[in-house]
Amino acid sequence: MLDDLHLFIEIARRKSMSQTAKDLGLNLSTLSRRIQALEEKLAEPLLQRTARGIVLTAKGESLYNELGEQVLALNSQLEQLNDSPAAREFYLLCPQNIIAGPLMGAVNQFAMANPALNLHIYPSNANSQLSQKRFDLAIRIGEQQDSSYFQKRLGMIAIKLIKKADAPTSRLILPYSESQLPSGLLNKLKTEYEHISFCFDITITRKMVEAGYGIGLLPMSEICCIDDTSNFSYIDSPHNIPARSIYALWPHSRTPSANAQLLIEQLQTSIEDSPSLQGEILAL
Repeated sequence: MLDDLHLFIEIARRKSMSQTAKDLGLNLSTLSRRIQALEEKLAEPLLQRTARGIVLTAKGESLYNELGEQVLALNSQLEQLNDSPAAREFYLLCPQNIIAGPLMGAVNQFAMANPALNLHIYPSNANSQLSQKRFDLAIRIGEQQDSSYFQKRLGMIAIKLIKKADAPTSRLILPYSESQLPSGLLNKLKTEYEHISFCFDITITRKMVEAGYGIGLLPMSEICCIDDTSNFSYIDSPHNIPARSIYALWPHSRTPSANAQLLIEQLQTSIEDSPSLQGEILAL
């Protein structure tokens, strides 16, 4: 809530949503969503949009006058703390398959370049961990709706149905839960396949596809790990299976800490060198 309160104070200072979004490097829709979330928590509107800009409500004016200076000062202190040389612990939350795979080089480069840093890595893509664990940077796959944290999109991963030449076509292997799939897709798939196996792990799904167990729904970041793809083929689907975005998320302030920013830059470099992380369909 402190992060959203800070955004409200920044808007109140400028009397402009668009200028605040530009100055803070945020998407305007993300900024609007976070202010709406704050208003819902407080159960009162804080802003009114007019043709001449932003006007504070009575509640907004009171909140700005009473807390504005304190929130700005606290945010400044948090930024200094995040950038302090004394910050020797770094907590990274990330999906196991993508970090141990195409982005492992960037993580190793970051670790080697910061030998005094104690790196803590928690391999998971579960958003529930964001509220349960301390973290300096979280890498998440899929559209992020949580407005409690600042975020930046780093890349995109296309998804395809793939099978080994001799694999049965009656079985589908899914690494995703129903909530991770587009609305209604699972029910449509159930009408097409006699058997559906749920693994809830992308690497296990890929290994089962390699063994010829069935058709797998896999991201390009995992398909690129198949050693010899000459014996595999994509399966065309009548359903829209959208690519999944790669996001970096961080807490506390609009700009990540110095160490988090360094890792983000190294991850971006790796992504730029990896077609599988840029939304491309890899040739088999």
